[in-house]
Amino acid sequence: MVVHNPNNWHWVDKNCLPWAQTYFNDNIKNTSFENDDYHFYISDVQPVSGHCDVTQRKGKVLCIYDLRLVFNVTAKVKNASEGDQTKSGTITIAEFEHDQDKSEYMYETVVDDVSNMVRQYLLPLVTSKLEKFQPDLIEAHAKDVQHAE
Repeated sequence: MVVHNPNNWHWVDKNCLPWAQTYFNDNIKNTSFENDDYHFYISDVQPVSGHCDVTQRKGKVLCIYDLRLVFNVTAKVKNASEGDQTKSGTITIAEFEHDQDKSEYMYETVVDDVSNMVRQYLLPLVTSKLEKFQPDLIEAHAKDVQHAE
């Protein structure tokens, strides 16, 4: 989609919420970590809510998003003596925003009795993937909000 907008002067917005849902399913789902006792992984991404836009004003491309993210987590006990022992829960980020630094991400982790291990081992992997969201969003949609030269 190329917009008729001489000199890229006027505001042009594109809703990228559906793209964001797909992005998190493709990039966060199946993120995993194993240690001697457990195999931790993101088993699903719940529907993403909030807003996610790429916008252009006066020739500058920006992204603005404020999303609520909820990831389902599974922790499988290795070498379980009594059948399949699986623990499950969620990682929630109530406000994932465009102007946050990774140190400002607020995770709520509830995974049966292994939340501390999920925070220690799985969250750093999730955080490194979340950091890539903003540049990937702009790269994927900047061309859609700018006037073709």
